[in-house]
Amino acid sequence: MALLFDNDDHAFTLSAVYWDGAIDLRQFRLRHPLYPVLSSDPLVLEVVRGQYAVLTKFGSVVFWNADATHVEDICTAVDALPGVSERSEKAKDTLRVKVGQTGSTAQSVNYGEVSVPELTLDKLRILSLAMGQSVALEHVELEVHRAIEELQPRIDALRSTGRLAGSEKAVLRDVGFVLTVRSQVLANMTLFDKPPEAWESEAIDRLDSLLWDHFDLEERMAAVNQKVQFLNDLNGTFLEILNHRKSVRLEQIVVLLILFEIVMGLYELWQKLH
Repeated sequence: MALLFDNDDHAFTLSAVYWDGAIDLRQFRLRHPLYPVLSSDPLVLEVVRGQYAVLTKFGSVVFWNADATHVEDICTAVDALPGVSERSEKAKDTLRVKVGQTGSTAQSVNYGEVSVPELTLDKLRILSLAMGQSVALEHVELEVHRAIEELQPRIDALRSTGRLAGSEKAVLRDVGFVLTVRSQVLANMTLFDKPPEAWESEAIDRLDSLLWDHFDLEERMAAVNQKVQFLNDLNGTFLEILNHRKSVRLEQIVVLLILFEIVMGLYELWQKLH
């Protein structure tokens, strides 16, 4: 494991930001070859001595002690990559990492602060991935919450009137929106597999577990999955109501056609009699 900092008492302030969509790490390296690369996936860049930027495929970027100028330079470079969506204004987080300041070899995570006896490249990657996963999950949580909020008026109308409000096109638009959110959630859920480093080192696995607990990743994912299931069930209900509405309309058309035939038949009979 590459040792970046030992127990000489260093402290890092981490900040994480998120873009909705994948970051092409290879394209970033091709466009910005002057940044020293410490790891390819996630892409760990040594911006200057003691300052790092960690870019993930799933849209998160984590900065280590990076000053405002370097943060803006990296963010602008990511903004310019093909296929990258807008940077999230709400999905962001900060974390404090202390290296060699506890006087022991133990690792700990308490109240937004992580303590490690030394900082290796593997630990930097694990810390960055966990924080990046947290802000990616926060973005998903915000999207799911927005989907539920947008559907709430239709749910309220269904409860109060017993009818599905809105045109078929409007309802289908909502269904499409929910399917898009569900697709994003399913895509992001695959990001939370245990990193390879955790299988190779007990210390790394322990740190990964501590970070999962700190960011409440498991509980938050379970809550998101429940809400997505609710949205999926709601979609099914809306589609069933639409199908029923179509069936009723078709039956009404058939009845009208039959009545029309009867009226025309009676009219023809009346003409013959007169």
